[in-house]
Amino acid sequence: MKNYYKVVLRKSIVLLTLSFGLLFAVATTLVWKYDLSIWFGVGISFAIVFLQFLLGPMIIDIFYDVWFENYDICISKNVLEFIEDSCREYNMPTPRIGIIKDGNPNAFTYGHIPRNARIVVTTGLLDILNEEEQKAVIAHELGHIKHYDFIAMMIVSLIPMILYQIYIRTKDKKSDVKYLIGLGAYGAYLLSGFLVLGFSRMREYYSDNFAKEIMGEGEALKNALIKIAYGTTSREANKNPRTSCMAFTNNIQNDAWMLSTYKLEGDNKLDEKLIRWDLKNPWAKWYEINSTHPITGKRIIALNNIEIEDNESWKKGLGNFLLEAIINMLPYSIFFMGLILFIAGDGSSSYRFIKEKPLYLSILGLSILIKYYFSYGKRYEEKSIRELLEMEDASPVKGIPAILKGKVIGKGIPGLFYSEDLVVDDGTGIMLVDYRQPLKILQWIFGLFELEKYMEKEVEIIGWYKRSSKPYFVCKYIIFNGEKAQCFNYLLTKIFGYLLLAGGVILSIM
Repeated sequence: MKNYYKVVLRKSIVLLTLSFGLLFAVATTLVWKYDLSIWFGVGISFAIVFLQFLLGPMIIDIFYDVWFENYDICISKNVLEFIEDSCREYNMPTPRIGIIKDGNPNAFTYGHIPRNARIVVTTGLLDILNEEEQKAVIAHELGHIKHYDFIAMMIVSLIPMILYQIYIRTKDKKSDVKYLIGLGAYGAYLLSGFLVLGFSRMREYYSDNFAKEIMGEGEALKNALIKIAYGTTSREANKNPRTSCMAFTNNIQNDAWMLSTYKLEGDNKLDEKLIRWDLKNPWAKWYEINSTHPITGKRIIALNNIEIEDNESWKKGLGNFLLEAIINMLPYSIFFMGLILFIAGDGSSSYRFIKEKPLYLSILGLSILIKYYFSYGKRYEEKSIRELLEMEDASPVKGIPAILKGKVIGKGIPGLFYSEDLVVDDGTGIMLVDYRQPLKILQWIFGLFELEKYMEKEVEIIGWYKRSSKPYFVCKYIIFNGEKAQCFNYLLTKIFGYLLLAGGVILSIM
């Protein structure tokens, strides 16, 4: 049977070599052929990345409510001894342990070097995982520290920045061959971004293997991942079930906290419907290549070499994927077509362009409305989280209208004082609820002043279930004690579409 981690290590080395190869090829061409100094741009890139690396831990300490004192009240003696023994065995300093009191569990590590690394877990993580699973999650985080992933990701993140600096310094030389090299640098910059994400995903696999090595087998981490991504333990009396998110964080938290779970069918039994979405749905692949983390299903397979029966669902899913991708990109395509026509004309007056082509506004408005009505249906039916998670046709574009009823148990980003998203438990599972407003500041105001009143309260949420790299529920209304809080960006999108449609028709007949 194939050794996934040897393959991962080889891929990691190849990705790193290829990334530096892109950088070296572009920079060498410029310096050798044109004697062009790029040291200023390179210096800026180094300064920015180093500043982020230097200040990142301090920023997290300021913005996240992490409790580093008396953590032994929350974490068992056995787990703490495991951390000390593992660090001693692998000749690494014992990291500081922090706790975030939040019902949306999470675990992440941050710092500069192993000597000042921190591992932070939420109380929710400790609530649902048994001691062996807690050890496996923490071992994964220790793997990031042992492998110096803070520094590795800092170095790799320099590559796109330096390539972009090269592009910036050559893009205005249109009469010179250097312009073509600048365009090549821009192409390399775009490609290197995907290579950096790929390298980050390889580091996640590598840390999974480190945890497997420490634990002696991958079962505990596999069970933790099943609970994290697909299920929770049974609810204890008078105690809220909570879910977890395991993530390596390079001094800035990322998308890893977006998660949902549902109860296991048996003793850590894996529901293949959910892992099949990870492995077969085209959207899963799309989001994985744009993410710092691998799809959970692939991590489980890598840990235990699980075989999932193949079927023809991916072929049916391919048609839906293409349709949804086209509709999702339709308004952007129409907008850029108009922009090209505007530039191809005299490009001097947008008013004249609209006056000469008024139906363009109607076409743009129509494209917005097509996407809106395709993405946000109105036939809301009450659904449990488990029912939603078992829908294999879920996607990030076409939302499934639904009504969720459950208790708010935490914030979307545990410990972040202005986090606006909610985590809801309905007894069958736990799901992140995405709260959106037209302006980001309105979301922050909700997180700062309104969200707290919903904590540990039963609410009704109307909206749409979607699934990207992780499942989530898009909020339209939150109903609590007869009061309704509304997210207005969907309504404004529809109004904007109709205004453009009507405006174009009126201008065309004037």
